[in-house]
Amino acid sequence: MEIREIECKTALSHSGLSELDYSLNPYRGCAHACLYCYAPAMTYEERRWGSFVDVKINVAQVLEQETKTKKRGVVGLGTVTDAYQPLEEKYKITRACLEVLAKRHWPVCIQTKSALVLRDIDILQKMDCEVGLTITAIDDSVRMAFEPGASSAGDRLSALEKLAAAGIRTFAFIGPILPYLTDKNADLEKLISSLADAKVGYVMADRFRVKPGLMECVEPVLRENYPQFADKWKAALKPESKYFDSVISEIGRLCAKYKIPFLDKHPFKIVETDSKQATLF
Repeated sequence: MEIREIECKTALSHSGLSELDYSLNPYRGCAHACLYCYAPAMTYEERRWGSFVDVKINVAQVLEQETKTKKRGVVGLGTVTDAYQPLEEKYKITRACLEVLAKRHWPVCIQTKSALVLRDIDILQKMDCEVGLTITAIDDSVRMAFEPGASSAGDRLSALEKLAAAGIRTFAFIGPILPYLTDKNADLEKLISSLADAKVGYVMADRFRVKPGLMECVEPVLRENYPQFADKWKAALKPESKYFDSVISEIGRLCAKYKIPFLDKHPFKIVETDSKQATLF
């Protein structure tokens, strides 16, 4: 793993997601090394994703200045690289950024695959924030094959439960759906029932989306570990396939069974109606 300490000129960038005003990424590159990551296609990074991390050692200081002049808005933390990847335990740069945002009363939305987010509960409790944990696979052998550097599914579920118990708004993102690996009914029900036990605020799910160069990373691992599904993946990924629609529909059915609000479209926002049902707008 190549690790570099660098200085950045900007901290906040305008977000392409309608529910976020800004994106903030304290690191470039990610040691979670998820095979399906879309970041390389967005950043035009020539280095192999998962083999390097650039640590923006001055990002909190830059953020301090930017929050004095920019219009206050919702900050998405870790939209391209996970803000709680392993190096955060040493550098504490994400924590320093949260301290700035808390002081300035800026709202934050965090999405991560790491239970390390629990370290910062003391700050998060003082903020207008929500925290989401991505859970791709309840089967940890699948997680190890596709997300070798990320926290286990059990640790992520535990983190959601502890965050909710601390009064922090939470959500779970189930995705990307890995064809024929994360769609087993028993696994999905186990996952959704565990999310209900964790009192997660709502659930989202999304398909596996093919980006340039992505299958070059995924296919060797797929053929080595799950050769029986390689051809089925090709069929599922065809534009005319209804495979993902059926899996997402099943996730929605299970969420209804366990009384968890389910958002099956993007962009998303949660509002509470008089009937206390979560709706989209």
